[in-house]
Amino acid sequence: MNMEKKLLSVAEEGNVGELAKLLNGFGQDEIGTMITNRVMRGKADPVALVRAVLLGSPSDDSEGVQRRFHVYKHCIELLQSNEMHSKMASEMIGILLLEADAFPGSCLAELAAIYIDSIKNGTITNGKSLDLFPKIISALAAQEVIAYGGSEVTGSEYKSHLLNTLCSSRWDSQCVIHLSAMFRDITMTMDELRFVINKLLRMFKDLDMEELPPLVYQLLLLSTKGHKRLVLEGISSFFVEQDKIFMEKENKQQNSEFIEATTNSDQLRQTEGNIILHITFAIKQDQELGREFIKYLKGIQLCSPSQVLAPFNVALALSVGKIHRFEDQTFDFLKTTILKSFKDREKQQDSFWVNEMVPEGCNVAELVLQTVKNSVFGWDHVTQGLVQLGFTLMDAFGPKAVFGKTEVVPSAQVTPTQEACDLGASILLDTFTAHEMVRGEILEQILNRVVTKATSPVSHYIDLLANTIKSAPQILLESLPKVRDAFDYLSFLPPKSAEGLLKAVQPLMKISMSLKDSLLLILRKAMFSRQIDSRKIAVSGFLLILQHFKVLGGLSSSQASQSFSSSQVQVDVHARYNPSSNEALCLEILGNLRRCLTQQADVRLILYEGLFGVLCRNTELSQGIVEMMLTQLKRYYEYDQDINPPLNLDPCILQQGDQVYLSEPLAHLLCCAQQCITKVSEIQKKQSETEDEEDAHENSQSDLEDMLESLTRRMSKSEMEDFELDKSADFTLGGSVGVKNNIFAILVLGVYEVLIEYNFNIGDFSSNSFQQITQLFDNHRKLSDVLKEKANAGGKKGKTTGNKTARSLLSIKLVCRMLKSLLSDNVPSHQESLGVLRQNADFTRYIISVALQKIQQITDRGSCDGVEGNETEKLFRYCCSIARVFLRQYTTDVQTPEENKKERGKHVSVMCLEGLASIVQIVCTRYSAKIADFLCALGESDGEELDMEDRIHQHVKNFQRLVMTVLSSDHDDHPAKEIVPLVHIIGSLSKHMKTDGQQFIQLHAWVNRLFTEQAVDDHSTVKVLLMTLFSMTSRIQNTVTLIRDVSQDIHSQLGDIDQEVEVEDKTHFAMVTHRTAAPCILLLVLQQMDKELDNTEWVVGRVKADLQANPEINAGETSPGPTQRENHEKSICTRLGIFITAFHELVQSAIPSGPCVEGMLKTLTKMYGALANMVKYYLTMYNQRSGHMSARFEKLVKLSGTHLTQHVYAMITYIQAAQTGHIQQTGGKKDKKKEASVVTGKARVLKESKFVPNLIFAIEQYERYLIQLSKKSKINLMEHMKLSTSRDFRINTVVLQEALEQQASSSEEENEENSDHEQENQPPPNKQAKVTDTQTSKKGKLGLQGKAKKSKVVDNAAD
Repeated sequence: MNMEKKLLSVAEEGNVGELAKLLNGFGQDEIGTMITNRVMRGKADPVALVRAVLLGSPSDDSEGVQRRFHVYKHCIELLQSNEMHSKMASEMIGILLLEADAFPGSCLAELAAIYIDSIKNGTITNGKSLDLFPKIISALAAQEVIAYGGSEVTGSEYKSHLLNTLCSSRWDSQCVIHLSAMFRDITMTMDELRFVINKLLRMFKDLDMEELPPLVYQLLLLSTKGHKRLVLEGISSFFVEQDKIFMEKENKQQNSEFIEATTNSDQLRQTEGNIILHITFAIKQDQELGREFIKYLKGIQLCSPSQVLAPFNVALALSVGKIHRFEDQTFDFLKTTILKSFKDREKQQDSFWVNEMVPEGCNVAELVLQTVKNSVFGWDHVTQGLVQLGFTLMDAFGPKAVFGKTEVVPSAQVTPTQEACDLGASILLDTFTAHEMVRGEILEQILNRVVTKATSPVSHYIDLLANTIKSAPQILLESLPKVRDAFDYLSFLPPKSAEGLLKAVQPLMKISMSLKDSLLLILRKAMFSRQIDSRKIAVSGFLLILQHFKVLGGLSSSQASQSFSSSQVQVDVHARYNPSSNEALCLEILGNLRRCLTQQADVRLILYEGLFGVLCRNTELSQGIVEMMLTQLKRYYEYDQDINPPLNLDPCILQQGDQVYLSEPLAHLLCCAQQCITKVSEIQKKQSETEDEEDAHENSQSDLEDMLESLTRRMSKSEMEDFELDKSADFTLGGSVGVKNNIFAILVLGVYEVLIEYNFNIGDFSSNSFQQITQLFDNHRKLSDVLKEKANAGGKKGKTTGNKTARSLLSIKLVCRMLKSLLSDNVPSHQESLGVLRQNADFTRYIISVALQKIQQITDRGSCDGVEGNETEKLFRYCCSIARVFLRQYTTDVQTPEENKKERGKHVSVMCLEGLASIVQIVCTRYSAKIADFLCALGESDGEELDMEDRIHQHVKNFQRLVMTVLSSDHDDHPAKEIVPLVHIIGSLSKHMKTDGQQFIQLHAWVNRLFTEQAVDDHSTVKVLLMTLFSMTSRIQNTVTLIRDVSQDIHSQLGDIDQEVEVEDKTHFAMVTHRTAAPCILLLVLQQMDKELDNTEWVVGRVKADLQANPEINAGETSPGPTQRENHEKSICTRLGIFITAFHELVQSAIPSGPCVEGMLKTLTKMYGALANMVKYYLTMYNQRSGHMSARFEKLVKLSGTHLTQHVYAMITYIQAAQTGHIQQTGGKKDKKKEASVVTGKARVLKESKFVPNLIFAIEQYERYLIQLSKKSKINLMEHMKLSTSRDFRINTVVLQEALEQQASSSEEENEENSDHEQENQPPPNKQAKVTDTQTSKKGKLGLQGKAKKSKVVDNAAD
């Protein structure tokens, strides 16, 4: 102790010499012991002792250096042992840092070795001692020479060796974070920094989840030195892989492991959330880091979209998108990537070859929605981005207005754009459910869009609003002021949008009296608005309220239940509204609706179409509704039974000057009345009511029934003349009289249909009612025939709506019942009465035509006119019933011997078949989840349970038999009308069969055999069969071989462009004939080639993206390695080679001018574009020095030169010669028709000639890239490419030679006339011409133009 004080006192005096003498008297271990004792005592100051020792150990003395080294070594051990408190350790490190530069290189190397050994052994438990290591390394790097391994190296080289050794050794997980912090203080080159970062990234998997955020933080700080993208890639790849592993485990886990998995899930999500916060904060400090992140995502977008849209990356991108600088590009990028992913998946599903080359990845929607699920673990920084992404997708990919129409018909086929829009809605709905903080904002933004987007469709926002309200109605009670504010703009919305909004908020009105009161007030105001649209909205709103607020009366409790239930709320409407208040409300609304009966026809129409729905839902209002209908009908009904017609139509129109308008849709009024009275009768049969109640309803009901019976009787006796609508009447739309007559005719036709439906409903299969129906239909047919006749005779000026009025007022329910009765009813008691209807063949055809009309409406917009036309479940049942009747009728007709068939039967059977095909199409697109139910309803149930695949196959086999039966029949008019619908049915059902099943393969073979063996000349039949064959082939194999075979057949049937070349008249497919080859089959082949070339270019793009991507990025993806890449190249080259072979046949074919030429030039241009893309792929490979060109590609280039390019130029010459010849032929006579045809011909030539320069440019671009690749690869790829001849002008050598001969011949004749004595000396021109002819004829197919136009020397080609 005395010696320590002496040392310290001498050190304070600054006497270095004496201090050195004192220290020389101590051994190194004694000095270490003194330092240790001072550290252990805690109160003493070991730093002063160390400073004294270092002061007395000069660096120019060997003993002093050794003493210094021992002190440093001992202090490092003390720091690693964690014996010092932090303040003491900091002071100790401070003094050691100051004196480190005094060490020679050998000592520094030994100190560094101590650190490396400690790291390898895992003895570093804290980061205090590591603070000295960067100083030692920097001091080493400053040394000029260091002895290492028996030789001398520079300090920087030795530093690199140290870092290499350090990063190559195994690290204890406890010291990783300390080491990562240490590296920030070390000066490194870019390569050394990359090595260190890769080592730290590899250590991720060895650390616990809670240790990862601090390591990521240190990595982000380290990235300020460089390699920002590498850091982001590594972090992203690790967590994407962790998500995959976790999801796989979650899918495989057993119930017993659920609790543990949940814990792991919480830990992983919280770790990811913290890391996203770290990265976002770092990007705010260093925007270059944000730019690198965007570049990284864009770099892997093409080759790995599933990596881009992984939940972690999406969450990170959304968090970065909150930074204003990156907001637009981040959301634009996500929007583009999501749409591209959906398009790519569609391409992979449609093509077997594409899916084989690039297998389908993860479901995009699932990945993005997983981000929403993960965000519940405290990811508040991501929530706002999710809302913005959802609305971005809906705004960008929602339905667009077509020709200014905001009403958009929902598409049956789900497109990638629609999928993206639906994904946006799902994101918002899930976010709304999961995060309370954004609910108000989501609701506000939805309502704002519904209110403000008056010129664009808002149906997708309304659907989202409805789903949001259904998911959590009580939660939305907090946001009622926003809904109430939206109601203020209700009358300014388009009627359809307003109706959708009112339907969406119905659940809220059931649980909020104030909201309902506000709406009623707004609707009352709208009822008196000057704008007709506002009044329409008011009527629709009142009708909705009447449907949803029932009046409790004599109904059973099960019928009167008016409860609204969801997963979160169970609210009984009548807990707030007792029956009496509901009744008062409904009666008040009915009073308001009576005002509509004096308004415009459009307003009344909405009322008439909605009242029946109100009656069905709210039966206690039946008396008021029936009285309203009766009162309105009395205005037009003639009570005097002797007066015909029984309806006064004059009040139904309004005339203002020369303009005539419909003021009362009388047919719809009558239709509503008969539907209501029929429904009331049904209800009365089901209920047992008291006599008093019956008396209360009896008067108005019986009056209306009497009125309808009287109308039936009198209308069946009325003639057209009674309505002043005979054949002599004026039906042209040019004058007011014609318009008036058209309106009257449409009203009368509607009345006939309404009475037909009424009598069928109440007739109960009585002969009397069916006879009345027949009489009504006869009158209907006479009037409709007059309208058709006038429409056909009147031309454009006189065309009427009579033929297309024809929106029938018959309900789909009645049509279904009538079809069953007419075509399949076998009940004995019905046969006599049904015979009355069945005898009338026109009536059967009429009912089937109405059914086809309803089916077409469902096909177009998913609903149909009339009652129950918007109820999807009922429509499905009606479609099943109608399809069953149609199939049975057609099957019966096909199996009936020919001599027993009548013309009517054939026509009916074809109509039934067309209807059946349309229904199958509807079910396969709009009800795809119910195909099995449909097929069960379609066929006779054998009692055996079949899976969906077997059931589809069973029905497909039946339709195959029908096709063969039709083809084998001897009738001439069968193929087109019957085979086309049958093949459509087979094609629609085949899309729902598994492509890897034996049944699909057998069906494909049958279609192929049909196209191969059956010689059918009908274009529609050939077209539908070839389209089906192409569609099925693309799903199970490569289509290009089929295209090649069909192309060879087209060449053999059309002949060669060189008339001297004889093509073998042999085909692979019997349906390819001279009549069908062009334009029918050729255009389909070109269309399919377009599609296949698009697929090829897409695959080339993906393979090229894989080539360009960094292998480290694709470590977690299924990216092609060298062998797989070579296989891809081989497949693409083989495919393009077959394309060239197919084009080799087509370009030599004598194709007719018009669409065929246009299509050929376009597809050829795309072909050369695909070839150029393949060349650019190899150019990229050579630029990156990552491979070499394959021998197969060299063969492909040779093939393109010898088999394609040369013949393309010959084809262009042939096309232009044919065009010029056609114009000259049509221009011979100077009549008006010829002049018109010349103008048309010139226009077509001008249009076609625009495609020639594009084709020439594509060829030249292809050759340009080939020249570049030849230089890169040192292989002459231009060996088989010949200089093109189609330029701004072209000299045809054959034509030139013949012109010169002709000129020489004419000059000889002149000389012969002028000087006879020189005739003998002239050479014989014919022999010379013959020799020249023989020589030039061997030059190729360009000689054809010379023979066609001998006088033409220079051909002006297209620009």
